[in-house]
Amino acid sequence: MSNSLLSGLAGQFNSDTISQISQLVGADQESTGRAVAAALPMLLGTMTNAAQSEQGANALFGALDSDHDGSILDMLGPLLAGGYASNMLGKDGGRILGHVLGRQQPAVEQSVSQGSGLPVGLVQKLLPILAPIVMGYIGRRLRGDTNDAGGLGGMLGAERTQMQAPDSGLGGLLDALTGGSSADDSGGGLMDMAGDLLGSPAGKAILGQILSR
Repeated sequence: MSNSLLSGLAGQFNSDTISQISQLVGADQESTGRAVAAALPMLLGTMTNAAQSEQGANALFGALDSDHDGSILDMLGPLLAGGYASNMLGKDGGRILGHVLGRQQPAVEQSVSQGSGLPVGLVQKLLPILAPIVMGYIGRRLRGDTNDAGGLGGMLGAERTQMQAPDSGLGGLLDALTGGSSADDSGGGLMDMAGDLLGSPAGKAILGQILSR
């Protein structure tokens, strides 16, 4: 998946970025890196699933077109340095998660926690930080191609195909995300995936990218 959105997204995180994020959430750097590596496929996978329908692609494109042009990637250092900027980043991320994950959010939080070893309370701090970065990266990549909802659907559809490939090991994750989950259940398939996510070929590659830079 060297040319995938997921690989490119993981490439936005280096040791300095992970160190800053770890300080924001109150965790050690390695646990934070593992949690980031577990969370990115879930966030991106949810968006690829949503973009399968015309309505979903239009809604996601509207959010990207109005608020996520990729400029966030040029200012990650200051945004993650703490204080007001980091607080606003988290608030924006909380809104994104509400739209993107909906009732799946508690199950995703639990799955990232189980897969990475980061306590769920800290995962709840981490995901709102990651969500605007994921959106910003998609927005930047979209502007390099066809900048419309159809182009977004095609781009995320191609990414979904790559994630479903046998050598990725992420097809089960996409199925679990499609199955959904409510806030008051066990998370079903997402919980079953938790222990295997970072052990999949794609998961190992992402973790290696993040922790080795």
